[in-house]
Amino acid sequence: MSRYCKVCGIEIDPRRIAILPDTQTCTQHSTAEKKVAMVVQMGEGDHTWTETYAVDREVYDKIQEAEKNFRKTTTPKKPKVKSPEEEEELSVLDELEEEETELDVEDDEYIDNEDDYSSDDYTEDED
Repeated sequence: MSRYCKVCGIEIDPRRIAILPDTQTCTQHSTAEKKVAMVVQMGEGDHTWTETYAVDREVYDKIQEAEKNFRKTTTPKKPKVKSPEEEEELSVLDELEEEETELDVEDDEYIDNEDDYSSDDYTEDED
């Protein structure tokens, strides 16, 4: 059984007729747009599987845009990569800060010790 396209008159592929028995046009003159295959991973851990969906291009573009926006909000910012010179400078600065902190503690202890002993406690014997 042959059928011919109502637009161009070319014979419609029998496979198309088998899938769409009521078709009146060939694939070139079909008004249907191409579908996009979308693979989705489902499940968790060891129990995962993938499903494939055929969706319109418009729907696919909306899903991609939503996923892109979601990734922007959930992706942590990457730390700035430092050169070896910057790393060395930072380590030197860290060491200097540690030394200053140790000196501050020693100075505080010294000051506290001075407060514990007043000059009245120490008198020279006058003979």
